[in-house]
Amino acid sequence: MTETVTYRCSRPDINAAVIARSAIYTQLARASALLVGGRPAAEVPDRVRATAILARRGQSLTQLYVGLQAAAVVDRSYPPSPAVVVAGPARSLRRAADAIAVIGDILASHVPPGQTPRTPEGLAIRAGGGVQSGLADIARLTSAAIMIDIALPGWLDQRRSHLTEIYRPAAEAARWTASSRLSAVTRELIALGRGQPQLHGLDIARSPLNPAPAVRTADDAVAAVSAARTWMWQNAGELTSTHLQLGTQLGLAVHVLSSAGDPEMIGGWRQAAIAAAELRATPLVGPARDTAAELTEVVRWLRSLDTVDRGEPSDRRLPQIARLNAELPFMAATLHKGLSAALQRRDLFVKDEGVLQRPAGSLVFRAAERWRPAVRGDDVVQDLARALVQRQDADSDHAQAGHSARAFPNPPRPRRSMPEPSWLPADPSSGRDVRRSR
Repeated sequence: MTETVTYRCSRPDINAAVIARSAIYTQLARASALLVGGRPAAEVPDRVRATAILARRGQSLTQLYVGLQAAAVVDRSYPPSPAVVVAGPARSLRRAADAIAVIGDILASHVPPGQTPRTPEGLAIRAGGGVQSGLADIARLTSAAIMIDIALPGWLDQRRSHLTEIYRPAAEAARWTASSRLSAVTRELIALGRGQPQLHGLDIARSPLNPAPAVRTADDAVAAVSAARTWMWQNAGELTSTHLQLGTQLGLAVHVLSSAGDPEMIGGWRQAAIAAAELRATPLVGPARDTAAELTEVVRWLRSLDTVDRGEPSDRRLPQIARLNAELPFMAATLHKGLSAALQRRDLFVKDEGVLQRPAGSLVFRAAERWRPAVRGDDVVQDLARALVQRQDADSDHAQAGHSARAFPNPPRPRRSMPEPSWLPADPSSGRDVRRSR
């Protein structure tokens, strides 16, 4: 026997259901715009114009966005009742709208509107990774919302017959969505998304922990590097010479273990590590210190592998560090971004030429160590910048595994999203200008 539950909805419940129904379409439109990097349509058309746009062919993305925006519009405002706890259909619709809003918030954390992507996952999305499957997921949610709109007018009519006129605009909006070509557009997008890389393959990095947990396995190391690298990308203005030193030491250690002594692969990170070691900065505080501690643990673990496994076949070590190898292009891009930010705020220092001074009462002159703010023309700064750019290039081509590679068969090169500053010198080894090689 099937029991049917009937909800005795009050007017605040009906208002909440209508408001939540519009919120679902609004949040779906927001998520689609975040995925593709902007609004596919410049303005929200009325339903007449939206019907004309939906009738076209070959513009499924624009049609989806326009249809979602038009579906959200109701030609009457219904006052919310925040003090009333809604139940039944209104509560379910509200939860659905909130859940879709969370999806949009997660996307915005990777690809904020009008800004450079904040994470390597964001770079992957902007390069097209997972976008088609993400749009297919939005299309599936839209199909479910349309099914609700098919039933909504009848539900509204059954609630309170004397309020039918009040809720007529909401019923008309639902009828338009249910009878429009939006359902056909969703089917097209769902078909296009089959077999495409999935957005849920993207890992969400945790924040650096205090104290930094010990790194004992490759999984620990990947989690620590991902947390540190993501924080550094999002907070490039707080990077110091310590992060530059640890990041370049990490790249060098990974290549020493994974490249079987290939001097070409190791040389770039060694050059970067040597240059970074010549820089100094103000002491670390807060999350910047926690991030450095995470990297320190990974470098310690990698060096312990080199000590314990020295002399064993390289194929015994490669599986443990292959995923870290895939992080290196993004690490190089992150360090380069942090280097530029630190120079702008004059928070990097280089050793100045020694000055001979004679202490009072002494006949002996001594060399006094002096430090000055680093500038873009300093040789050590140029060496570090050049090495990091080259590492982005080479490591992107050689990365074989990692969360981005698993999620997207062809990981994007972050250097395409980060134009080099005009002060970057020419690469003497190639005879061409590095900043024009892009």
